[in-house]
Amino acid sequence: MACQFWPVVGVSTVVDQDVGDDVMTSETSHFPFAEFVGAPRDIGTQHGEMFGDLIRLQLSETLDAARAHGLTPEAALAWARDQLSRVELIGSHWTEEIQGVAHGAGLTFDEVLALQLRPGSGTGGPGLRSPPMPEGCTSFAAIGSATVDHRSLAGQNRDLGEMYMDRMGVTLLRSDDGPAILMHSVPGELGGTGLNSHGVAVFANSLWAKSGRTWMAPPVLRRAMLEAGSAAEAVACVEAMDQPAVGNFLVADAERAFNLEILPEGLVVVAIDDGVYAHANNCTDESLLPYEATERQRPLPFSEGRRQALQHALECESGSIDVGVCRRLLSDESGRPEPVCRRANTGDPFTTVAGLIAQPDDRSLHISFGPPSEGKFRGYCI
Repeated sequence: MACQFWPVVGVSTVVDQDVGDDVMTSETSHFPFAEFVGAPRDIGTQHGEMFGDLIRLQLSETLDAARAHGLTPEAALAWARDQLSRVELIGSHWTEEIQGVAHGAGLTFDEVLALQLRPGSGTGGPGLRSPPMPEGCTSFAAIGSATVDHRSLAGQNRDLGEMYMDRMGVTLLRSDDGPAILMHSVPGELGGTGLNSHGVAVFANSLWAKSGRTWMAPPVLRRAMLEAGSAAEAVACVEAMDQPAVGNFLVADAERAFNLEILPEGLVVVAIDDGVYAHANNCTDESLLPYEATERQRPLPFSEGRRQALQHALECESGSIDVGVCRRLLSDESGRPEPVCRRANTGDPFTTVAGLIAQPDDRSLHISFGPPSEGKFRGYCI
């Protein structure tokens, strides 16, 4: 059974409370929560039945985006099917889970597969023609001596379109065959951001390359990392992939963290064994800069300023960082033109739909409904 935490007004601690499997939170206070248990197909079926309307909506918009850029729905689904063997090389058991989601949501296998691969999102070859799904996110890690108790912390703000506040959920997958996974995600996708029962936490930020994207999309890579036994194992898994998804991925466990910058032309890994680290929506490794989309081409041209702001704030708090400090830093709306925390209805196309803070050693995840500055946090643990 999952445990949830509710903040106590005016107190810096949180209260632990057990909840039943059928709990769904108020749409004005937090994201829907669901726990799926069993074999891969069973988990998929429960997922599809619970979130069928949202899954069908996401599929409709995925295919509309492909159509708007010259790819018919039939071509988009055919392209996704062509990638199935590559997906199965990474996670053969996902095929049954996808079958279950399709059955539960009343869709075809290829339609649910397309949600994992996002055909039409990129600028590469067939199936990769349209602009990427807009995401502007900021991630962090605080390791070792940087935290008040030497316990790792990692997380991010997830900046998407405001509509995603009503389209995302928190799910706990308890598979018969692998680690439990607690994640914040778009229904229908196999992999969101969160952590697993081994204490491996995964977060992600979009990057953009001049050459477009690879065949893989982030849901596949995130799920693979969320099934790893350690942060180092997650990195090794990605390094072994054929053309991993373009993006920035931060993975942490109780001992250390790693940051991955991935473009079609290369992958760079930075190990964080102690201290603080922040990343946003731009490459920082010089070897990748020639291949990164120019500032004019990127949806978030001022990402580096946002990254530097969070990095500086973390450095100033180093040695005293705890969950409360992380909540405060993720609530910073002061930066311009791209703040770490973005409220809705400000003319900004991006809104911070959620802030996430993971404590890998006790397998807990704190998630805000909307911008962290509004204080609507709730905690979950595996």
